[in-house]
Amino acid sequence: MQTAEASSPALRFWLEFQGRTFELRPGEVLIGRSSSCHLVLDDGLVSRRHAQIVVSDERAQIEDFGSANGVFVNGERVAGSRALNAGDQLQVGKQQFVVRAIARPPQARASERFTAETLHGLRVAPDISNAPGPDSITKSDLKLPEVELTHREEVLELLGGVADKVLALGRGDEAERVLSAALNNILTEAKKGREPAQRVVSRAASYAGKLAEATARGKWIDYTIELYTALRRPLPIEFVDQMYAVLRRVDGVNLTGLRAYLSLLHEQTTVFGPNERFAIQRLEGFERLVALK
Repeated sequence: MQTAEASSPALRFWLEFQGRTFELRPGEVLIGRSSSCHLVLDDGLVSRRHAQIVVSDERAQIEDFGSANGVFVNGERVAGSRALNAGDQLQVGKQQFVVRAIARPPQARASERFTAETLHGLRVAPDISNAPGPDSITKSDLKLPEVELTHREEVLELLGGVADKVLALGRGDEAERVLSAALNNILTEAKKGREPAQRVVSRAASYAGKLAEATARGKWIDYTIELYTALRRPLPIEFVDQMYAVLRRVDGVNLTGLRAYLSLLHEQTTVFGPNERFAIQRLEGFERLVALK
């Protein structure tokens, strides 16, 4: 006897815009210039009620309301409606978003607010399910809570598997697009004094090193230095060695930031153990090599 097909896993959907995120909660997410929309785009090419994204636990679908300038997914104009998949490039007016999706943990509640940040150049409406009408919404109502750190850690872990496959194919630029927002979110949290778990810090530094090697961009070495500067502790020796290995391939390492980090470490040398002091010595050698490039 055939067994019933297992139901699709519940998903979390969100839009990514210049390193920031906007949650797509189950239901209808209205997009347009009108203040009655959930996602308000201050863009002359956007209609007052331009489109909506219909979200369920298993899927998200964009519907164009017959707008003059249309909705585009991966460069193709949407005729009517179209399902959205993780990684899709969504364009509404001049604004370009990336669709993201991950499996929702079984214990997560449907009402959980896991992300809702104001997007640069846009106005994001608050949760209006129990809110007053548009005329009574104030500026303070538009200040939405930041993405929870636990969610950001979860995102990095899930996206890491995708990035590993892309990196194995030699597609560094694509891996960078997959990981950039998650890595930058972790750095932002560290700079705010909300230290991520050690396993997350190590994972972030490891992927930054991989991206430096795959893209030959020094900014990912800078990322690792910035991350551990924010944490005020020495880089583990394996990450220092990783930076030595990729230095020959990258240009534009931020020497000023590196020296500031070393200065910070020198102020705390007496509290470090032998392994940490050795890592600092290796980092000093790395600084001399960067200065010679």
